[in-house]
Amino acid sequence: MIADNGYGSGQVKHSTPVIIFGDFIAAYGAIRGLSRYGIPIHVVSPTGSGLATKSRYARRVLQLDPGDADFVGKLRDWFSRDIGGEAVAMVAGDDDYLDVLAKRHSELPCEMKTTFPDWETVRLVREKRQTYTLAQELGIPIPATCYITCQADLASALGRPAQFSYPLLMKSEDSAAFLKRWGTKGVICDNEDELLQNYLQYDGFYGKLLLQEMIPGGEDALYCLKTVLNRRSEPLAVFVDRKVRSSRQFSSCTLTRTAWSDEVVGYGLALLRRIGYSGYASVEFKFDHRDGQFKMMEINGRISMNNSHALRCGVNLPYLMYAEALDKPLPALQTIRQEYPNNTLWWYFTGDIVSVIYNRAFLRPVDCIRSLIGRGYIIEPMNWRDPYPGILSLIRLCGMVYRGLRKLVTTGRSRKKR
Repeated sequence: MIADNGYGSGQVKHSTPVIIFGDFIAAYGAIRGLSRYGIPIHVVSPTGSGLATKSRYARRVLQLDPGDADFVGKLRDWFSRDIGGEAVAMVAGDDDYLDVLAKRHSELPCEMKTTFPDWETVRLVREKRQTYTLAQELGIPIPATCYITCQADLASALGRPAQFSYPLLMKSEDSAAFLKRWGTKGVICDNEDELLQNYLQYDGFYGKLLLQEMIPGGEDALYCLKTVLNRRSEPLAVFVDRKVRSSRQFSSCTLTRTAWSDEVVGYGLALLRRIGYSGYASVEFKFDHRDGQFKMMEINGRISMNNSHALRCGVNLPYLMYAEALDKPLPALQTIRQEYPNNTLWWYFTGDIVSVIYNRAFLRPVDCIRSLIGRGYIIEPMNWRDPYPGILSLIRLCGMVYRGLRKLVTTGRSRKKR
């Protein structure tokens, strides 16, 4: 297994470039892992201005929205003009890029070595109905879930009230589009009236509604297996973390700590092997204290937001993807249990500050401080070798705080005038 201590630069330099599709924290975490090996890095960004595009290691930036009607044509033109040879492609933090690249896999330049499968395999991860079905076949616990594609399905489901136990989580299988439009990945309903109201308000969840039991417990009940698999779906590395905080409910994590669970690892690897997945995968479970089971929630088939957490613990997941794509000799793990420090934290500090304010966690200052005590840290996106993304994040945070305070002052003045 290729690993390093998360700080030093690699001894071996590589000339084959990497193209990272995505431009936010997940992409920047991948840049952390790849840059130490001298790998040329290029970024494809929907806006051309995301955080990862500001890294000094980002040599070229292509602005290309994954929804562009001529996505593959424009990508091929750029690849031929600016890359012109073999390169490794990986997707970081953006499901839309994963979808379009997997669906158009056969149309990509033959010199582009992908770190993800084609759509036939990727859809088993992206379409949760497929994922849950395979999990059940393997005896892996999942939350009780009902699939709703139209109002007739909903009426039929409501006619079987015994299968529901409120509160229920309502989310769309098209989570990326739902998040982009509504600013959340799901909503909760406490009764039938709220369920019907939400169904209408959120446009029927695009005909892809997952009606799911709410497993009790907070963020710390969520465990995540992160792994890189070879083409035989054998793990090259495994890493487990536990969520501490998110920016808001059902949203991206802002603070995680190292953890371990044999069940999480065993279930996750068995499911990925059944799917036949290769490359990076992140499998999330929630511990249900009612029956003492870990229940599989979802799989992300692209590099996740806090992938640099593993890097801090000596497991360089992006480099493993790179090496496997180029057919470098990488032995599968013989012993699954990985040794890495306990209570090591990954902290996306600007997002977490917003989270603390939004969720009013500052009202519990002792708990806030205690949550940040650990044996080791990686603070995203602070990196003294590549300082600009961190500086930019601080500037944006200050601007956000200023606008928030200004809004409060303006609101206060308006109330006094009344």
